[in-house]
Amino acid sequence: MTLTYAAMSARATFRNARFVLFTVALPLALYLLFNGLYGGRGDEAGITVGAYLMVSMAAYGGIGAAINAGARIAVERQTGWNRQLRLSALTPRGYMAAKSAVSLLVALPAILLVFLAGALVGHVRMPLHLWLGGGLAVWLSLIPFAVVGLVIGFVATVDSTQSLTVLVYMAMAVLGGLWIPVEQLSPFLQHLARAVPSYWTAQIARDVLAGVALPLRGIGVLLAWTVVLAALGAVAYRRSGRKA
Repeated sequence: MTLTYAAMSARATFRNARFVLFTVALPLALYLLFNGLYGGRGDEAGITVGAYLMVSMAAYGGIGAAINAGARIAVERQTGWNRQLRLSALTPRGYMAAKSAVSLLVALPAILLVFLAGALVGHVRMPLHLWLGGGLAVWLSLIPFAVVGLVIGFVATVDSTQSLTVLVYMAMAVLGGLWIPVEQLSPFLQHLARAVPSYWTAQIARDVLAGVALPLRGIGVLLAWTVVLAALGAVAYRRSGRKA
């Protein structure tokens, strides 16, 4: 039942033209733009600028896809589909797991396309294991954002979901240094950036490409956000059930 529901949700998400435009096409376009402007410069954080920008835009697209996919729960609640699922054989844990899996699944195209552009247009060159390791690092680091989307979907209405999703998405992109390097922010914002998961989504992947040890602090931040948000999601799920 869980796999069937996950497959249905993934198909419905990919049919949404707005979703594809803003979470797949936009990050790809931004990468091509930024790489054309800055890709010829020297190294950044131990890797080429082209690779640095590639990771940033892959993380940006993946975060947007993960949050937006989960936030679609608000639509299911309005249409009554969520109520029907509660009456089915799908368990609450299965429902949450399926939604999280869908969020991670639909984030893959954004990551893959930006990485492909990095190879073909950005002239990023590195061994296969670094391509795989960097992409996997970005993808697995999206788990807390998949849970963020679930929380938004359970607490927001259909009318407020889009605004709240965009607000969270943009805040994470700016604070995480996905548009501009964190080092160019104020000292306060630099400290704040290292407490948000979006910074580590990109930084862990950059560390993989640079061949340095994975930052334990970053892994801890991602785990902490995931645990706290999962607890909030469970509470929001139960409350939305009482309102259904």
